[in-house]
Amino acid sequence: MESQKRNNAQGEIKTFQNALFIDKEAVFALLLCQEGLLAPVSHLMNEEEMQEVDATGLYRGQSFPFSFVLAPSGKRNAIVLQNAQEGSVITLVCEGNICGELIVDSVFTIDKQQRLFKIMSGDIYSQKAQDIYKRLGNYAVCGKYSLFLNNEQFTFMHHVSKQAILQTKKNIQANNVTAMVLDASPATRIHERIFRFALDESDLLVLLLLRHQNEGLLDFHIRKTCLQFIIENYLPTNRILIFPLDDIYLFAGTHGIILDAILTQNLGCDRIVIGENYPNLTIYYDNQKIYSIFDTIKDIKINVKLVNEFVYCSQCNTIVSLKTCPHGNHHHIHYHSGFLQGILQAGLIPPTILMRKEVSAKILSYLYPKRFSPLLKQFGTMFANNGMIEEQDDEDFYLKLIDLYQTHSLK
Repeated sequence: MESQKRNNAQGEIKTFQNALFIDKEAVFALLLCQEGLLAPVSHLMNEEEMQEVDATGLYRGQSFPFSFVLAPSGKRNAIVLQNAQEGSVITLVCEGNICGELIVDSVFTIDKQQRLFKIMSGDIYSQKAQDIYKRLGNYAVCGKYSLFLNNEQFTFMHHVSKQAILQTKKNIQANNVTAMVLDASPATRIHERIFRFALDESDLLVLLLLRHQNEGLLDFHIRKTCLQFIIENYLPTNRILIFPLDDIYLFAGTHGIILDAILTQNLGCDRIVIGENYPNLTIYYDNQKIYSIFDTIKDIKINVKLVNEFVYCSQCNTIVSLKTCPHGNHHHIHYHSGFLQGILQAGLIPPTILMRKEVSAKILSYLYPKRFSPLLKQFGTMFANNGMIEEQDDEDFYLKLIDLYQTHSLK
C-alpha cells in the first residue's frame, strides 16, 4: 500500500514537471471558450491573431474587445513555456489539481502593458489594474486544450450549462430570451420589478449571477439562495434560469460589457437588460441623443434595453422610475446595496418596502447563525402559532419578529 502511494506521488510530481499552473479565473475563461460561449472565438489565439484582434477590435468580422490568449505569470510557468516545443503536451494545474491538458502549437511573447491597457480600456493605474498586471506573464501559448473538471474543486462550474438553457428554450418554445447580469447583493424589490418587466416582453429570462473571486459580505451561495426563493415563490419558475458567471478579470474594463453581450448571444438570448448605472456601461450624449458603447460594436446581434433607476416614493407609496415620478428627490428612498448591506451587517431587519422579509431572514440567519438559540429555548412559545408545537430556527424567529413589527393596534 505504501509503495502504491509513493508511486502515485512520484507520478504526480513527474506530471507537474511539464505543467502550467493557472488559477480559477483562467479555468473559467477556458471553459467559456470550450463551451462555445465566446464564439466566434473557439480557441486560444496565436501571435498573428492576437496582433490583429488587438489592433482592430474585430475577430472574423465581429467585435471582440481584445485577444484571447493564455499567458500565466510565474517563473516556473515561464520556464515551461520557454522550453515547450510544437506538439508537446502540457498539463494544466489549478490549486494543486489537474484540470486539463494542452497540446502546444506555438509560444510567443506578449506586451504585458499593452494587454493590460486593452483589458482595462485604458484604466491601468487603478488597484484592480495593478492586480491584473501581476497575474500576466511574458509568454503566451496557443494550441488545442481539453478541460477535466470532474474533480470536486471544479463542480461549481457546472450548475447551469449552455445546453440546459437551450433545452429550456426549446421546452417552452421561447421565441424571445432576455439576459441580465446582476450581483443581487442583496436581492431587493427592485430586482423583482425588473424581472417582471423583462418577463412581460420575453418568454425566458436568464439571470447571469456574478460569482466573485473574493466574495464580500454576501457570498454566491446566499445570494443565489435568495434569488431562487424569490423565483420559486413569486415568479414563473419555468421561465427563469440562473447562470453562474465568474467575475473574472476579462470582464473588468469598460469593454467587458461587450463580452457580456457576446456571451449572452451565444447562450441563445436576443436581448440584454442593463441598468443605466451599470459600472461598465459607457454612456455619452451627442447632438441631444444618448449613445452607449453598444453603438460602436459590429455584428453582435443582440438588442440592448437600458433600464431607468427605480426608487420608492413616499408620495406615490410605491416603486417608481425616476423618469416617471413627479415628486422630488427628498421623497425618494434609493435601493443602494451598500446601505442595505450596512443594515444587515448591523444585525438589523431592512424595511419590507426594500426587501422581502423572507430574504432578510435568510441573510440574517446566514450572517449570525444560532444567534437566537437561547431565546428560542426560553421564549419560543411567546409567538402566535397554529396551535401545534413547532420546531423553530433563527430564520423562523426573524420572520415572526417582522410580523410583529407589522402588527397594528386598534385606535
